[in-house]
Amino acid sequence: MTRKVGRFEKEQAYREAFLARLNQKLAAPSSKWPTVRYWTKPALDKLFRQIREELAAEQVKSDLSHASLLDWICQLRLATLLPVDNESVFLFEIGASSESEMDPLELLMAAKPSGVICYFSAVAFHELTTQLVEHHHVAELQLPTPASDKKRLPLEISEPSESLMNSESRAPRGLGKLLFQAQGTSFYSTRRSSRLVPGVQTRAYGPRAQIRITTLEQTLLDTLYKPFHCGGPEVVFEAWREAVASRRIDEERLVDYLRIMSYPATARRLAVMLELAGGAPGAEFRRFLDASQLAIDRQSPHACISLLPGVDYQNLNVLWLVNTP
Repeated sequence: MTRKVGRFEKEQAYREAFLARLNQKLAAPSSKWPTVRYWTKPALDKLFRQIREELAAEQVKSDLSHASLLDWICQLRLATLLPVDNESVFLFEIGASSESEMDPLELLMAAKPSGVICYFSAVAFHELTTQLVEHHHVAELQLPTPASDKKRLPLEISEPSESLMNSESRAPRGLGKLLFQAQGTSFYSTRRSSRLVPGVQTRAYGPRAQIRITTLEQTLLDTLYKPFHCGGPEVVFEAWREAVASRRIDEERLVDYLRIMSYPATARRLAVMLELAGGAPGAEFRRFLDASQLAIDRQSPHACISLLPGVDYQNLNVLWLVNTP
């Protein structure tokens, strides 16, 4: 009997030491763990292993499994398994329950800690749409690839070929790799070239999370590059109207991004979309756009492009050779 009680006390002491160290880890977010509220099972296993190693270095050891420790923490109502399909996600919060409301942006950061939230998720974050977000995206940025390798890249990374976007092939592409579904919404990951996503910012997101997300200007450019990832044409036009009306666009930042991206089709689409949204570019921005217009190869058989890739518009803007609604 004495031996059993001693073992129980030892295990309980280990649980308490483990929980104390876990609380330290969950106190504040970091670049490695941008959210300390939401954890996928693989990430949690890594964290638990790290804590075990730290305690072992202090001669505090136990044969208790990760699963038993997690079950005990859940019994204390300090964590709960969330109703997420295709992934085990835990919420660490006092009084947490499976009915707790889930934050989509923190879920994205939990799934891909080094990723960048973008597309429809970013459009909503920047309050550029009144539409309900039907799907969320987090991107893993890839280093620029030499032009000679571009043909071997997945379409998510390489720029879309305008020659492929004829009237017979115009259709929304896949939204990426499905991570999981939560509360009826799908969450996707995608790979993107870092050259095409120069506008990334880290934002504090409550006391226990920080998010990496595209800036407002980058988000607007993304709507012209992957409109269906951003919610479709209706959302795209609403986003630009809102951005122009609220005068939140930083033109200097926009020009910097366009120069880094070095993707002329986006500059042409931007010029036309800005005009349709009622925007009037400043002097420096206008000079950049004028130079972009002069650089158009009007003799190319693929000179005419659609305002939104994947949408077959018929009205040609002659100055920019962009088909519009």
